[in-house]
Amino acid sequence: MFGKAILALVFFFLLFISYSIFIGTVDLRSYFFPILPSQANVRAPCSIESSPLSVYMYDLPRRFNVGMLNRRWKFDGVPVTGSNLPKWPENSGLKKQHSVEYWMMASLLYEGGGNEAAEAVRVLDPELADAFFVPFFSSLSFNTHGHNMTDPDTELDRQLQIDILKYLRKSKYWQRSAGRDHIIPMHHPNAFRFLREQVNASILIVADFGRYPKSMSNLRKDVVAPYVHVVDAFTDDSSPDPFNSRTTLLFFMGRTVRKDF
Repeated sequence: MFGKAILALVFFFLLFISYSIFIGTVDLRSYFFPILPSQANVRAPCSIESSPLSVYMYDLPRRFNVGMLNRRWKFDGVPVTGSNLPKWPENSGLKKQHSVEYWMMASLLYEGGGNEAAEAVRVLDPELADAFFVPFFSSLSFNTHGHNMTDPDTELDRQLQIDILKYLRKSKYWQRSAGRDHIIPMHHPNAFRFLREQVNASILIVADFGRYPKSMSNLRKDVVAPYVHVVDAFTDDSSPDPFNSRTTLLFFMGRTVRKDF
């Protein structure tokens, strides 16, 4: 009787160890080889000589991006390039603080001319891409079409979201990963607000996580991008080290109210 009990305990112990190893909760090396670093704590060193990220950018119709910068522009069907990319309007006001989507697109369109290293480069062959950038200006769409959220023009924002999803779902590269390797700017808290749950597997570019459930947006997959400055930087410091010479830090919180959950 006692022997059977011992065998049962040994059996369940081995079963527990096997299951723990299978799901990755137990690292036996840390028990039997404590001088070796655990695999979970080993990180590959960053290398400035590593290859830049290869990004394929979808060639979307202008109504999804730069066409919203000025409604008087005509959609001539010519692809947006680094040479014909419209400048960001100087009188855009607070829209500029969520303009990271524009600058990401401009960075991929940049054709070089200097010796600076690039963290990401555009590739024209999607088969060579590490990631896929979707240049849909969802923040500008919200600010342009029905910013008050009760405006009839809000339907234009909704329709753009419907159309971009239809476009992506036809792409075999979206289908291949269910959008997990696709990068979608969603910087304004209300950007893509109608259908954002349908792209929650993608890599989202956000300002914070204030209005997203953890199941949709989190630091495990998404990127927090800073606001773009809407005022000119102060450049008239006379001190050689203006940061350390100041005793007061001023921080502009903005006027957008974040909701508690």
